[in-house]
Amino acid sequence: MNKLLLSLLLFLPLNTILGQKKIDKELLIKDLDVLKANLEAYHTGLYTYTTKAAFEQWYSETKVNLSDASSLEFYKKLSELNTFIKNGHTWFHINPEQIGTDGLMPSFKIYKDNEKFYIKEATNQEIIGKEIVSIDEVAIGEVFDQLLRYKERDGNNRTQPTEELIYNFGRTYALHYGSRPQTQLVILEGTTRKEITLKNIPFGKFSHKTDELFDHGGLEFSIENSIATLKVETFNLYPLKKAKYSSKLKRLFKEIKKQNINHLIIDIRNNGGGHTASVEELISYIYGEEFIFYDDVYRSHKDWDPSIIPEISQYQKNISSWAFKKGDDGYYRAITGSDGMKRKKPKKNYFQGELYILTNGSTLSAAAEFSSFVKQYRKATFIGDETGGNKVQNTSGDWLVIGLPNSKVYAFIPYALWKMNVRFKNDGHGIKPDHFVQNSIEQELNNEDRVVTFTYEMIKRSMANNGYK
Repeated sequence: MNKLLLSLLLFLPLNTILGQKKIDKELLIKDLDVLKANLEAYHTGLYTYTTKAAFEQWYSETKVNLSDASSLEFYKKLSELNTFIKNGHTWFHINPEQIGTDGLMPSFKIYKDNEKFYIKEATNQEIIGKEIVSIDEVAIGEVFDQLLRYKERDGNNRTQPTEELIYNFGRTYALHYGSRPQTQLVILEGTTRKEITLKNIPFGKFSHKTDELFDHGGLEFSIENSIATLKVETFNLYPLKKAKYSSKLKRLFKEIKKQNINHLIIDIRNNGGGHTASVEELISYIYGEEFIFYDDVYRSHKDWDPSIIPEISQYQKNISSWAFKKGDDGYYRAITGSDGMKRKKPKKNYFQGELYILTNGSTLSAAAEFSSFVKQYRKATFIGDETGGNKVQNTSGDWLVIGLPNSKVYAFIPYALWKMNVRFKNDGHGIKPDHFVQNSIEQELNNEDRVVTFTYEMIKRSMANNGYK
């Protein structure tokens, strides 16, 4: 599955937006109706984590409580659907035509170490590494939980929105609390609280590391002390093709067998997903039996209805090259073998030794599906943090992107539901690690990687216990 990456995703400077003229309530209600009609028509996973009745209640209450509002205020209301629909591939964003140049955001980045928050980067070097108590007179934990409401997630999992918010805290904070010339912080120096005033900085253009790897990532491989490490940065077919993914995997696993390596680490942290074929290729090198990746693929519609899709929109005219057949439940199911529906065979040099999978909250989409398959069918040790993607299903693949006609808020609506060929119950979570490991603030500031260090130490203990040096 592809993760859609468009320039539309940039958050915006706020002074221009906050100064916008209010939009009439009746026009916003029309936008709400357009959004509801398209979500119900095309979002196949709309009711995975909420009932139709609950969705109708949210819509009715929102409609009644609406008042004249700016695009930003309306966007904030719609963003609450991220924690209602709970689909990591469903997004709401401001129209990029409304980007200004004078918005300001806090001039520091944060890091979350267990339940405490620290300054990771700042224009004021003296406060780096200090614990944050409050921001603009509000407890930092309260601020963080409030902002989490607006972040995407798959199910009840908080690792994906937490990592996203940590990375984009400054502009997310300004987006929802307002653009200001400065930020008031209370930090801890030992046991002493200290008030700090920081001058805010202009919004900048930057993307999450996961997004960068999705577009430009490849794979890295090394063998050290009889331990093989394979880092797969993306499952996106296009950058992997440039990186000669298939030929490299073939050569790497041939070398593993040649050197009789019995311990393999596969690092898929910050892997935002990509194409199923890339996942299947890797599985065929670590699983010794034939397999079918997906149990079911379906969608809620056969054709587009132009009468409900607004003029500003983007979608594939040809919905799919697959053949779909309508079932008794009203869904259109894939009936031809393709992407994940064909039986795959193991490779000749598939790995049979001890396997270790490194994951975090930015292990998303197809990368989370890879984790789920391995957890179901292959003995492996998972280390790091819970995958951000769900372990049973997700709605993704392609998107209907609509611009609501009056507020100009964009909605990204995925329409294909992919159900994994696993037997897990969908509890709204991803694959949880056997060993939860993360950097402390000190390790983070020193650019250490505690997850890798922990894994190597564990393997070396195992090798020593079995008589290997």
